[in-house]
Amino acid sequence: MNKHILMAGLKAIVAVLTISMVMASCNDYQDDNHKETITVTHHLSLHLPLHLREAVLTETKAVLTNVQTQQQYTTEKFTFSDSSFVTDLSLPEGYYNIVVTGTLTYQVNQQPITAKVKAKRENVPISNQEQKQTTEMALNVYSAQEGFVISEIFFTGTTTPDGFMYTDDQYVKIGNNSDTTMYADGLAFIESFFTSDDKHDYQPNIMSEAMTISAIYVVPGTGRDVPVHPGEELVIALTAIDHSSINPNSFDLSKANFEIYDKSSTLDGDRDNLKVPNLTNWYGNFNGTFVMHTRGVKSYAIARPMVDMQTFMQKYRYKFEYIFKQGDIVVPIREREYFIPNAWIADAVNLAIPTAHEWNVLSPMLDKGFTYCANVNFDETRYNKSVVRKKEGKKWVDTNNSTEDFEPRATPSMLKYKLSQK
Repeated sequence: MNKHILMAGLKAIVAVLTISMVMASCNDYQDDNHKETITVTHHLSLHLPLHLREAVLTETKAVLTNVQTQQQYTTEKFTFSDSSFVTDLSLPEGYYNIVVTGTLTYQVNQQPITAKVKAKRENVPISNQEQKQTTEMALNVYSAQEGFVISEIFFTGTTTPDGFMYTDDQYVKIGNNSDTTMYADGLAFIESFFTSDDKHDYQPNIMSEAMTISAIYVVPGTGRDVPVHPGEELVIALTAIDHSSINPNSFDLSKANFEIYDKSSTLDGDRDNLKVPNLTNWYGNFNGTFVMHTRGVKSYAIARPMVDMQTFMQKYRYKFEYIFKQGDIVVPIREREYFIPNAWIADAVNLAIPTAHEWNVLSPMLDKGFTYCANVNFDETRYNKSVVRKKEGKKWVDTNNSTEDFEPRATPSMLKYKLSQK
């Protein structure tokens, strides 16, 4: 056969094969892009938080976002079935990020409580199967990681050059742990009634639902008067003056954001710095002025009350009783204090003395551990020390376990600042 004819024939065959391969590739490409979308029915089940009585979920909204396409599918139609709120959705197969929000109403101490709840899951596979798939989600109140946290509590006070205790310079810091500007208007600073070194069998016991308190002070404002930028802190001083002018070992709190001021008829009553706004005193079960326990046996929290002051004072009273025992003395005790629902609490910190610790006075849902400044009871080395929340990068650590989240016996940040200015 002629060589030129053979080469021409081979080139023709190669051309035909190439065209066939290109067409096949195009067909495959078209098949991939015109693949039939499979729509499936998915069952979503929302479980309410534990320990809640007569709970009702309203304003419920679920948003499912397809991870690949970013297409969102939303439903607000839920029905109550077998202690859960359920719904069915029709949506394409794929992986989804799911966010659920709602409003929860329930009973604590025979009072109606309203709280916001949220649940979130990521990369949930949703596929076509013979049996209907179900995604179960546990609703929880908003976590502190989304907003404000207690970043420091300086409760021990300082000592004078002569070695005497000085407690007027106590303060608390509240930090914005989110990525957006938060408003502190209406945020409450609260102190526990119970102490970690004195456990009793209080009845009824509502700790799983609420925090029994001895004081509550609220940041004034109409909603957007007190902005706090991401990573910034509010300083709340018990007395907003330059304490170093009285005690050289102390520091300046005259530029605090807020102060706690209690009107008193006694001659040695509280001092009021008119240049620093006061927190609004909703309640204090003490005579005179507020002082944090210097041994560190109280617990502290920040919360967002969802009622006004008048309603709170009228309806959020907690009656309880216990048996006081000391040696041969046995006395029944009855008390009436106020309570804050756990669902309102944004962040909480247990304080205790390791060698005197008998119990945590907060639900483990709020704080599983405790932090401290005193190693032993009446520890003289506790003064001039603070509990400071740890940081990872730009964020405060918040695992709801103060044992892990806080540095105990730390140098107060205001003292560090004073020393850095020298």
